[in-house]
Amino acid sequence: MMDEVFKYPDTNSSRAGIMALNTKFEGHKIAIVGVGGTGSYILDLVAKTHVAEIHLYDGDVFEVHNAFRAPGACPADKFDSDGNLSKVGYFTEIYSHLRNGVIPHHAYVNESNISELADYDFVFISVDSNKVRSFITKELLRLKIPFIDVGMGLKQVGDQLLGTIRVTAGTPNYFEHLPHRIGSEEFADNEYATNIQIADLNCLNAAFAVLRWKKMVGFYQDLKKEHNNLYFTSTGKLLNEDLADI
Repeated sequence: MMDEVFKYPDTNSSRAGIMALNTKFEGHKIAIVGVGGTGSYILDLVAKTHVAEIHLYDGDVFEVHNAFRAPGACPADKFDSDGNLSKVGYFTEIYSHLRNGVIPHHAYVNESNISELADYDFVFISVDSNKVRSFITKELLRLKIPFIDVGMGLKQVGDQLLGTIRVTAGTPNYFEHLPHRIGSEEFADNEYATNIQIADLNCLNAAFAVLRWKKMVGFYQDLKKEHNNLYFTSTGKLLNEDLADI
Protein backbone atom coordinates (compact mmCIF):
# COMPACT_ATOMS: atom_id res chain seq x y z
CA MET A 1 0.00 0.00 0.00
CA MET A 2 1.05 3.61 -0.52
CA ASP A 3 1.61 4.31 3.18
CA GLU A 4 3.99 1.34 3.41
CA VAL A 5 6.38 2.50 0.67
CA PHE A 6 7.97 5.71 1.94
CA LYS A 7 9.52 6.64 5.27
CA TYR A 8 7.67 9.97 5.19
CA PRO A 9 4.56 11.20 3.34
CA ASP A 10 4.71 11.82 -0.41
CA THR A 11 3.58 15.42 -0.17
CA ASN A 12 4.93 16.12 -3.67
CA SER A 13 2.28 13.91 -5.29
CA SER A 14 -0.47 15.31 -3.09
CA ARG A 15 0.53 18.89 -3.91
CA ALA A 16 0.52 18.05 -7.62
CA GLY A 17 -2.83 16.27 -7.38
CA ILE A 18 -1.58 13.02 -8.93
CA MET A 19 -1.99 10.60 -6.03
CA ALA A 20 -4.47 8.52 -8.04
CA LEU A 21 -1.91 8.02 -10.82
CA ASN A 22 0.54 6.54 -8.34
CA THR A 23 -1.68 3.47 -8.01
CA LYS A 24 -0.33 2.39 -11.41
CA PHE A 25 2.93 1.49 -9.65
CA GLU A 26 1.50 -0.21 -6.57
CA GLY A 27 2.71 -3.73 -5.94
CA HIS A 28 5.27 -3.66 -8.75
CA LYS A 29 8.61 -5.36 -8.23
CA ILE A 30 11.39 -3.79 -10.28
CA ALA A 31 14.93 -5.04 -10.90
CA ILE A 32 17.85 -2.85 -11.95
CA VAL A 33 20.74 -4.86 -13.37
CA GLY A 34 23.84 -2.70 -13.03
CA VAL A 35 23.90 0.34 -10.73
CA GLY A 36 26.82 2.19 -12.24
CA GLY A 37 26.55 5.62 -13.84
CA THR A 38 23.22 5.21 -15.62
CA GLY A 39 21.77 2.51 -13.37
CA SER A 40 22.20 4.63 -10.26
CA TYR A 41 20.22 7.45 -11.83
CA ILE A 42 17.52 4.96 -12.85
CA LEU A 43 17.37 3.94 -9.20
CA ASP A 44 17.13 7.58 -8.10
CA LEU A 45 14.07 8.13 -10.30
CA VAL A 46 12.34 4.79 -9.71
CA ALA A 47 12.86 5.11 -5.94
CA LYS A 48 10.55 8.12 -5.95
CA THR A 49 7.65 6.13 -7.40
CA HIS A 50 5.22 3.92 -5.48
CA VAL A 51 6.64 0.58 -6.61
CA ALA A 52 6.74 -2.03 -3.86
CA GLU A 53 10.28 -3.34 -4.34
CA ILE A 54 13.45 -2.34 -6.17
CA HIS A 55 16.03 -5.11 -6.50
CA LEU A 56 19.61 -4.07 -7.29
CA TYR A 57 22.00 -6.46 -9.04
CA ASP A 58 25.69 -5.58 -9.30
CA GLY A 59 28.85 -7.36 -8.23
CA ASP A 60 31.10 -4.27 -8.27
CA VAL A 61 32.46 -2.29 -5.36
CA PHE A 62 31.76 1.44 -5.01
CA GLU A 63 34.98 3.35 -5.70
CA VAL A 64 35.95 7.01 -5.86
CA HIS A 65 35.45 7.30 -9.61
CA ASN A 66 31.89 5.99 -9.21
CA ALA A 67 31.02 8.98 -7.02
CA PHE A 68 31.49 11.29 -9.99
CA ARG A 69 28.87 9.38 -11.99
CA ALA A 70 26.24 8.90 -9.29
CA PRO A 71 23.39 11.01 -7.90
CA GLY A 72 24.10 13.08 -4.83
CA ALA A 73 27.41 13.38 -2.99
CA CYS A 74 29.15 10.49 -1.30
CA PRO A 75 30.99 11.43 1.94
CA ALA A 76 34.74 10.88 1.67
CA ASP A 77 34.77 8.67 4.76
CA LYS A 78 32.42 6.21 3.06
CA PHE A 79 35.09 4.86 0.74
CA ASP A 80 36.59 1.61 1.97
CA SER A 81 40.27 1.02 1.18
CA ASP A 82 39.68 -2.72 1.61
CA GLY A 83 37.10 -2.74 -1.17
CA ASN A 84 34.23 -3.87 1.03
CA LEU A 85 31.77 -1.14 0.03
CA SER A 86 29.59 -2.71 -2.64
CA LYS A 87 27.62 -0.58 -5.07
CA VAL A 88 24.37 -2.28 -4.14
CA GLY A 89 25.12 -1.89 -0.43
CA TYR A 90 25.94 1.80 -0.76
CA PHE A 91 22.84 2.65 -2.80
CA THR A 92 20.59 0.53 -0.61
CA GLU A 93 21.72 2.45 2.45
CA ILE A 94 21.21 5.81 0.73
CA TYR A 95 17.75 5.14 -0.65
CA SER A 96 16.52 3.31 2.42
CA HIS A 97 16.43 6.75 4.05
CA LEU A 98 13.62 7.56 1.62
CA ARG A 99 11.72 4.33 1.22
CA ASN A 100 11.26 0.67 2.04
CA GLY A 101 11.77 -2.20 -0.37
CA VAL A 102 15.27 -1.50 -1.75
CA ILE A 103 16.89 -4.93 -1.83
CA PRO A 104 20.58 -5.48 -2.70
CA HIS A 105 21.97 -8.47 -4.60
CA HIS A 106 25.77 -8.28 -4.58
CA ALA A 107 26.15 -10.37 -7.72
CA TYR A 108 26.36 -10.13 -11.47
CA VAL A 109 23.48 -11.59 -13.44
CA ASN A 110 24.57 -14.74 -15.27
CA GLU A 111 23.41 -18.29 -15.99
CA SER A 112 23.39 -19.16 -12.30
CA ASN A 113 20.85 -16.54 -11.20
CA ILE A 114 19.07 -15.33 -14.34
CA SER A 115 15.96 -17.27 -13.29
CA GLU A 116 15.51 -14.82 -10.37
CA LEU A 117 14.43 -12.15 -12.86
CA ALA A 118 11.23 -14.10 -13.47
CA ASP A 119 10.00 -12.79 -10.11
CA TYR A 120 9.90 -9.15 -11.25
CA ASP A 121 7.34 -7.11 -13.16
CA PHE A 122 9.96 -5.09 -15.03
CA VAL A 123 13.74 -5.08 -15.48
CA PHE A 124 16.10 -2.22 -16.30
CA ILE A 125 19.40 -3.34 -17.82
CA SER A 126 22.35 -0.99 -17.45
CA VAL A 127 25.55 -2.93 -18.09
CA ASP A 128 28.66 -2.10 -20.11
CA SER A 129 29.02 -5.46 -21.85
CA ASN A 130 27.18 -6.18 -25.10
CA LYS A 131 27.52 -9.92 -24.56
CA VAL A 132 25.93 -9.67 -21.12
CA ARG A 133 23.06 -7.42 -22.23
CA SER A 134 22.36 -9.71 -25.19
CA PHE A 135 22.23 -12.73 -22.90
CA ILE A 136 19.95 -11.01 -20.37
CA THR A 137 17.52 -9.63 -22.94
CA LYS A 138 17.14 -13.00 -24.64
CA GLU A 139 16.46 -14.69 -21.32
CA LEU A 140 13.94 -12.03 -20.30
CA LEU A 141 12.04 -12.63 -23.52
CA ARG A 142 12.02 -16.32 -22.71
CA LEU A 143 10.72 -15.51 -19.22
CA LYS A 144 8.15 -13.09 -20.71
CA ILE A 145 9.35 -10.18 -18.58
CA PRO A 146 9.27 -6.66 -20.14
CA PHE A 147 12.49 -4.68 -19.93
CA ILE A 148 14.43 -1.61 -20.98
CA ASP A 149 18.08 -1.76 -21.98
CA VAL A 150 20.18 1.41 -21.99
CA GLY A 151 23.40 2.09 -23.82
CA MET A 152 25.86 4.87 -24.46
CA GLY A 153 28.53 5.36 -27.11
CA LEU A 154 31.28 7.97 -26.90
CA LYS A 155 34.02 8.77 -29.39
CA GLN A 156 36.75 11.35 -29.01
CA VAL A 157 37.31 13.56 -32.04
CA GLY A 158 40.16 15.99 -31.49
CA ASP A 159 39.54 17.72 -28.18
CA GLN A 160 35.81 16.99 -28.11
CA LEU A 161 33.50 14.05 -27.52
CA LEU A 162 30.69 12.80 -29.72
CA GLY A 163 28.03 10.98 -27.75
CA THR A 164 24.98 8.87 -28.47
CA ILE A 165 22.61 7.49 -25.88
CA ARG A 166 20.13 4.70 -26.53
CA VAL A 167 17.02 3.39 -24.78
CA THR A 168 15.54 0.15 -26.11
CA ALA A 169 12.38 -1.45 -24.76
CA GLY A 170 11.34 -5.05 -25.24
CA THR A 171 8.16 -6.89 -24.31
CA PRO A 172 6.74 -10.37 -24.91
CA ASN A 173 4.53 -8.77 -27.59
CA TYR A 174 7.10 -6.56 -29.31
CA PHE A 175 10.64 -7.81 -29.70
CA GLU A 176 11.54 -8.31 -33.38
CA HIS A 177 13.51 -5.04 -33.41
CA LEU A 178 15.89 -6.14 -30.67
CA PRO A 179 18.60 -7.87 -32.78
CA HIS A 180 18.99 -4.63 -34.74
CA ARG A 181 19.27 -2.48 -31.60
CA ILE A 182 21.15 -4.56 -29.03
CA GLY A 183 24.47 -5.95 -30.22
CA SER A 184 26.21 -9.04 -28.91
CA GLU A 185 29.82 -8.10 -29.74
CA GLU A 186 32.23 -5.86 -27.85
CA PHE A 187 33.75 -2.74 -29.43
CA ALA A 188 37.21 -1.63 -28.32
CA ASP A 189 36.88 2.01 -29.48
CA ASN A 190 34.08 3.00 -27.09
CA GLU A 191 35.61 5.75 -24.94
CA TYR A 192 32.89 5.29 -22.30
CA ALA A 193 34.44 1.97 -21.32
CA THR A 194 37.50 3.86 -20.04
CA ASN A 195 35.49 5.37 -17.16
CA ILE A 196 35.19 8.89 -18.53
CA GLN A 197 33.15 10.77 -15.94
CA ILE A 198 30.04 12.12 -17.69
CA ALA A 199 27.20 12.26 -15.20
CA ASP A 200 25.02 14.41 -17.46
CA LEU A 201 24.76 11.72 -20.13
CA ASN A 202 24.22 9.02 -17.51
CA CYS A 203 21.42 11.10 -16.01
CA LEU A 204 19.82 11.85 -19.39
CA ASN A 205 20.00 8.20 -20.43
CA ALA A 206 18.30 7.18 -17.19
CA ALA A 207 15.63 9.86 -17.54
CA PHE A 208 14.73 8.67 -21.05
CA ALA A 209 14.57 5.08 -19.77
CA VAL A 210 12.30 5.90 -16.84
CA LEU A 211 10.05 8.04 -19.05
CA ARG A 212 9.65 5.11 -21.43
CA TRP A 213 8.84 2.78 -18.51
CA LYS A 214 6.27 5.20 -17.13
CA LYS A 215 4.63 5.31 -20.57
CA MET A 216 4.54 1.53 -20.62
CA VAL A 217 2.73 1.35 -17.28
CA GLY A 218 0.26 4.07 -18.32
CA PHE A 219 1.48 6.93 -16.14
CA TYR A 220 2.21 9.12 -19.18
CA GLN A 221 0.19 9.21 -22.37
CA ASP A 222 1.90 7.13 -25.07
CA LEU A 223 0.69 7.90 -28.60
CA LYS A 224 3.64 6.51 -30.59
CA LYS A 225 4.69 3.53 -28.44
CA GLU A 226 8.27 3.88 -29.62
CA HIS A 227 10.55 1.06 -28.50
CA ASN A 228 13.88 2.66 -29.38
CA ASN A 229 15.17 6.15 -28.63
CA LEU A 230 18.45 7.60 -29.83
CA TYR A 231 19.84 10.96 -28.78
CA PHE A 232 22.90 12.54 -30.44
CA THR A 233 24.87 15.13 -28.49
CA SER A 234 26.44 16.73 -31.57
CA THR A 235 23.13 17.64 -33.22
CA GLY A 236 20.62 17.49 -30.37
CA LYS A 237 18.53 15.16 -32.49
CA LEU A 238 16.21 12.64 -30.80
CA LEU A 239 15.03 9.71 -32.89
CA ASN A 240 11.95 7.74 -31.83
CA GLU A 241 11.89 4.44 -33.70
CA ASP A 242 10.32 0.98 -33.71
CA LEU A 243 6.76 2.16 -33.18
CA ALA A 244 4.39 -0.51 -31.93
CA ASP A 245 0.74 -0.37 -32.92
CA ILE A 246 -0.40 -2.92 -30.34
